[in-house]
Parts: sequence; structure tokens; C-alpha cells
Amino acid sequence: MPSEKAQSAGGAPLEKILDEAIENSENGALNLGVLLKAWGDRSYGPLFIFFGFIGGTPLAVIPGAAAVVGIIIAGIALQMLLGLAHPWLPKLLLEKSIKEEDLRYTRKKVEPSLVFIDRLITERLTWVMIEPMRRAAAFFVAVLGLLMIPFDVIPFIVAAPAWSIVLFGVAITARDGLVMIMALLACFGVALLGVSAF
Repeated sequence: MPSEKAQSAGGAPLEKILDEAIENSENGALNLGVLLKAWGDRSYGPLFIFFGFIGGTPLAVIPGAAAVVGIIIAGIALQMLLGLAHPWLPKLLLEKSIKEEDLRYTRKKVEPSLVFIDRLITERLTWVMIEPMRRAAAFFVAVLGLLMIPFDVIPFIVAAPAWSIVLFGVAITARDGLVMIMALLACFGVALLGVSAF
């Protein structure tokens, strides 16, 4: 069951998904495998946000780092394309635990940003979020992830596919059809950027 705070969040999908994570912690820790199951069909979204963020920030300035992140993203997206309920990850990662106190601390630190973003997104245009469109989104995310490999050779340009992946992640997490449309449009921008750059 979601926490009272999550319920009060109502249309605040990013806050709610963090609150659900905290709610699913046991004995002061949260297992990643349990968390992915709890998130259900939204579980791909947070992973796309996480890895896309890594690939689109200075965290990926190390040569080859963005390419590795892109391969991971493509692998996760392929599973979504094949219809897996939630992504398969190596057992070592699934059994990795996060301390509940660390999760609560992180939630408190990022709360202002979450509140701001949650004001912009909500569950809307649900007809865009039907299963065939989700599969199409998975295909585009996989392509964007693979594009991060050649884009990695040009400084900063890799941020374009990475942040497009973040948009897809937000759309899936929030079930926001408008953001999904924005993510699809961003793909055309990435394509044009790729043609001009290469």
C-alpha cells in the first residue's frame, strides 16, 4: 500500500514513486528486485530517467562512459519492447539493498525539484500511453541508447539522446501522454543532429 504522503501527492507521480519505494523497505533496507516488482509496468521509467541522467550530465565525460550507459539503456529498452513486465537485471544488482534512511535523505534533498517537475507532469492523454505506443517508445529508447555510442566521440552532443531518454522515462513513470509526444518529437531532433554532425 502507498504511504499516506504518496496518497496525498495524488497527481505527483515522481514523489509518489519515491514514497512507494520507501513504503516497500523492510528491516531498514530496500531491495532493488522488490522495488522493481512494486513499480510494475512503470519500472522501466525510473531506470530510463536514472541512466539517461547519467549519460546526459558531466558524470559521463569520461571517454566511453556514455557509450557503456547507452548499451545498458538499449538492453533495458529491448526487454520492454519484448513485453517483460519489469526489467531483468543481474542477480547481483537485484539483491543490492538501499538503506531506508539514505532513501529518505535523498527524497528530502530532491523534494524541491520533484515538486517543481510534478507540477508540470500528470497522467493525461492516456490514449497515447496504450501498449503499442509503449512498445514504440521502447524501440526509440533502444535506438537512442545505441546512438549514444557514436555520439560519445563528440563532446556534449551525447546529451541530446540521453535527455530524450529521460523524457521517455518521465512519460512512462507518470503515464503522461503529452511528455511522450514531446519525447517522440525529441527523437526527430536527435536524428537531425546526427545527420548534421556525421
